[in-house]
Amino acid sequence: MSSCRQAWASAMALTLLATVAGCVHAGRCGNTECPEETAIRTEVEALFAQHAELRPPNQLYVQVHDHRVTISGQVNSEYERRLAMSVAREAKGVTDVIDLVGISYSGR
Repeated sequence: MSSCRQAWASAMALTLLATVAGCVHAGRCGNTECPEETAIRTEVEALFAQHAELRPPNQLYVQVHDHRVTISGQVNSEYERRLAMSVAREAKGVTDVIDLVGISYSGR
């Protein structure tokens, strides 16, 4: 097989592999939350609401996929960031917490 055909075949194989991986990643509920993921997200958000330190002006967003909770947004301090991660781990069914939370700059 010529090098051009080998390169084309390799590119096609990689494209097919990426497509299949994307389908597997979408999971059994497709691109929407499964009911159990919705329950986890709702519980994490309710737990956040119980902590004054995590309420606005902080902005925390919760996403759940396969029992993994991803927290994103911004808080005012490292303490609040760590508190959010700790609180999220308390929710029933959570297997992992992914931290994408930033700390707001309060410089002069």
